[in-house]
Amino acid sequence: MMKFKRLAAVCSALLMALLCACSVPADSDSAPVSQQKAKDGELAVHFLDVGQGDSEFIELPGGETMLIDAGEQEYGKTVSDYISSLGYSEITYLVATHPHSDHIGGLPEVLDTFDVLNVYMPDADSSSAIYSSFLDKVDAEGCTVSQAAQSVSVIADGEVTAQFLAPCSPDPDDLNNASAVLKLTYGEVSFLFMGDAEEVSEQKITADVSADVVKVGHHGSDTSSSQGFVNRVSPQYAVIEVGAENAYGHPNADVVARWQNAGAQVLRTDLLGNIVIRSDGTAVSVADSSDAVSETTGEEDAAFTQMTGAAESGAQKDAQYTYVLNTSSKKIHMPDCSAVSSMADSIKNIRLNPFQNWKRKGIPRAGYAILNKMKVIINRIENDIAVLELENGKTVNAPLCIFGSAVEGDVFRIIADKEETAARKAKNAAKRKDLFRRSN
Repeated sequence: MMKFKRLAAVCSALLMALLCACSVPADSDSAPVSQQKAKDGELAVHFLDVGQGDSEFIELPGGETMLIDAGEQEYGKTVSDYISSLGYSEITYLVATHPHSDHIGGLPEVLDTFDVLNVYMPDADSSSAIYSSFLDKVDAEGCTVSQAAQSVSVIADGEVTAQFLAPCSPDPDDLNNASAVLKLTYGEVSFLFMGDAEEVSEQKITADVSADVVKVGHHGSDTSSSQGFVNRVSPQYAVIEVGAENAYGHPNADVVARWQNAGAQVLRTDLLGNIVIRSDGTAVSVADSSDAVSETTGEEDAAFTQMTGAAESGAQKDAQYTYVLNTSSKKIHMPDCSAVSSMADSIKNIRLNPFQNWKRKGIPRAGYAILNKMKVIINRIENDIAVLELENGKTVNAPLCIFGSAVEGDVFRIIADKEETAARKAKNAAKRKDLFRRSN
């Protein structure tokens, strides 16, 4: 299977090169700096724009490669095509920071596309079908699988080292704080990749976290980047991977200011798209850095943050989240649902801001029809939003208040199916532990 994937990847790269040759001179220097393959002895870290998710592709100085996460399922091809365009058919190290869909959703396609030699993931539990698919693909790949945990070394090769600083004694059900945190060092330069690690994890890390570049934890949420931790990292660049005008209010304005006040240049994928930072082991440089700096410094950056990120207004939230409640059937509908047009005004209740106004008093939990009774899983909870994983692997957002006291990982039809939640979680845990055991 690896030979077939390698041949397919090479053919794909050749096809892309031929297509590009129709309009671009053959000289590789004609390509934008951010799209060029790393030179010999150069480290290049590509922070990929995968919307509201994380993905980092790393070209190591010796020719090896590393991929950390791959965004939601729909971004698997985006990530794979990007890596192929650089001429790679093999990934030496693949890190799945934690089982949330916005980090591992695209990894099954990556595993289908490339020869992957080594996989690292934390010992964290999830009932997610996306996570199950990822584990199955890892199993089929036949690669070496290792647990990502504090002090585990990935690379120890002279000038290049990579070591996990976390998770440190995590709660396997607290997936953000079970995130793998990786520090990569090349000569005098260090990169810190935080996954979705929050303040709980930050406080447990006792190792040296100082770095020239940090991938900011949890998309710039206020659950991460505590002041003490920011002071300890003290980076030159702080990269935030976040979707434009996302529903979660990421990045938080105070968090952006915190990194800036610590002396960091904040770079955001929602403003800049893919961000590439290169190093020769003595210094770091941002590809096309003149554009990056001009778009993300000072008052202009603060103003854009206020418009699109952390300071999202109530009116903006209302526009994004409008639902219609049938007060008779207690069913919730999207505004364009055919049932709304035939609904009597006397039983039609339009909810413009369910996060603030839905109290649900007197409305029985079992009375809610959730996504037309399709089975869904609460993949994760962000502020007042439940991110739902559908049976086809896609994700959608819904107000958390619909689900009462639901927790991350619950399987729903109309009410939480606790038995199926537990069964799916146990099955995924058994598969993961078996992969660890077979590689040791």
